[in-house]
Amino acid sequence: MKVFIVSMRNLILGGIVVLIVLVAGIVLLVKDPLHVSDSYRPTEESVPASSVPVTQPVGSEKPSLNMDISVDGTTAEVTLLTQNFQFTQEDGDMSQQAVFGQGHAHLYLDGEAKGMIYHPEFLLKKLPKGEHELRVELNYSNHLPYKVETTQKFVVK
Repeated sequence: MKVFIVSMRNLILGGIVVLIVLVAGIVLLVKDPLHVSDSYRPTEESVPASSVPVTQPVGSEKPSLNMDISVDGTTAEVTLLTQNFQFTQEDGDMSQQAVFGQGHAHLYLDGEAKGMIYHPEFLLKKLPKGEHELRVELNYSNHLPYKVETTQKFVVK
């Protein structure tokens, strides 16, 4: 009789475990793990026009970018040479419409983002000694990239 009671207890516990696993499996199958259904919410505002990529006007050329770096001690003087591109100041309004051929640059030093540039000439001060890599990419005023960039290595002695 004792053997039957132990076996019956194991049978009941096993049944409960199977039931829990079955319910969990059904919940995981029914639940949307990527929350794909949450991506469309008709009650929310639509995407602002400033985040939509600007199309290149017919007959206009894509901007180009070159860079000139001169090092004096621990300071690097950088000049960005652009064609078909005009640097503009940020006014903090991300809803403004981006204009083709205008914007700012994003600056990366040794692979690390250092900030945004609104003028074609700037200084990098107090650089540590050694070799550095400077990458600059042009962006619209809404921060979307033109996919125009240049990279140059330089040495601080």
